[in-house]
Amino acid sequence: MHSFALHMSTRLLFGPEKEADFISSIASTGAHVLVVIGGGSVERIGLVDRVLKGLDAAGVQHTLFRGIEPNPVDSTIDRAAAEGKTAGVDSVLAIGGGSVMDASKAIAALIHENEAHVWPFVTGQPKRGTMKGALPIFTIPTTAATASELTPHAVISKPEEQGKCAISYPFLQPLVSWLNPEFHTSLPAHVTADGGADILSHVFENYILGDDASPFADRYSEGVMDTVIDVLPRLLKELHNVAYRGKLQWVSAMALNSIQVAGRQPSPFPLHAIEHSMSGYHPALAHGRGLATLFPAYFRMLLDREEHVDRLAQFGRRVFWVTPQEDQAAALAGIEAFEEWLRGVDLYQSMEDIGIPEEAFDSIANYAVNVYGNGKTLPVSGPWTKEEVIELFNRANEQKRPNA
Repeated sequence: MHSFALHMSTRLLFGPEKEADFISSIASTGAHVLVVIGGGSVERIGLVDRVLKGLDAAGVQHTLFRGIEPNPVDSTIDRAAAEGKTAGVDSVLAIGGGSVMDASKAIAALIHENEAHVWPFVTGQPKRGTMKGALPIFTIPTTAATASELTPHAVISKPEEQGKCAISYPFLQPLVSWLNPEFHTSLPAHVTADGGADILSHVFENYILGDDASPFADRYSEGVMDTVIDVLPRLLKELHNVAYRGKLQWVSAMALNSIQVAGRQPSPFPLHAIEHSMSGYHPALAHGRGLATLFPAYFRMLLDREEHVDRLAQFGRRVFWVTPQEDQAAALAGIEAFEEWLRGVDLYQSMEDIGIPEEAFDSIANYAVNVYGNGKTLPVSGPWTKEEVIELFNRANEQKRPNA
């Protein structure tokens, strides 16, 4: 096994009975919390009012900031941080999905650093890596997808540049997160499915592109895949089933806690870089759906190039129970089984289906290579040139939705 460092600092509280414990955690940390939400769905289901009443009862002052977008925009983050500084907050609480949690991390860092603008600190910008700390961060995730409730990462968009990049620091890991699957039951089917694809992506890239140095990491990752592949189709038929929601929420958190990579050679996460470039171009695109569009074409490209065939074969045998003895055949059978599963949960589609026209392929690939690569290539398995990223897009564009 390879050497590694593992640091998981977030306290996770799971279940509806943990509300008082969560509120107490906030109260013991500070006196004034900035509560950050998105477009209002968490208010409509009564969650925000419930939390604010709990904070009032605990003697915690609060300031509410509404309006974080899907794929959170840098200027909105800047404005929220300015309001938080003016109010004198000493902690930040995110109530929402991955975008709200990511934005809250950036807000907490900006306030701590007394900075006005977040974009100079993201990947590819001059101040990257220079932040020193953040206010304490708390989260109540309302989707099962990004695992932002325990990761040290935040992804930020800048629409005028069609840019989407990250900041990552250990101090961006939330202090405490309350995972209550009851808050997920109002999510529509397409958002639920997008989240399932996002969860899979967090283990796919390390599993397929990594090595076999850590058998435990392999089995752990396969457990994540098995759970999503089993639970998501059931959940889509019973969207209000709290038991299924809980299973998906827990596996979401566990898919990106670093155990899935500990001991093996980590992947550079190329599909995430490429998809960030896609949703930077098209901000309405859900990260998970963009990734799901790339998976089949990417796996088939690796197979055609005879790269990571043993890993693809292992995926097929252990996750989809395909039986061919020869690795090439097992890999292909596994990819085909996975494609059939994607069709069953409405995640098999083309680039045009998700709003990415062919004429945008060149500029998106160029952004990926320049921001996430070295200007000429992207670290994938090779690495890949801009032309190879465009080939991936073209192959993904050949995928047709069932009954399309």
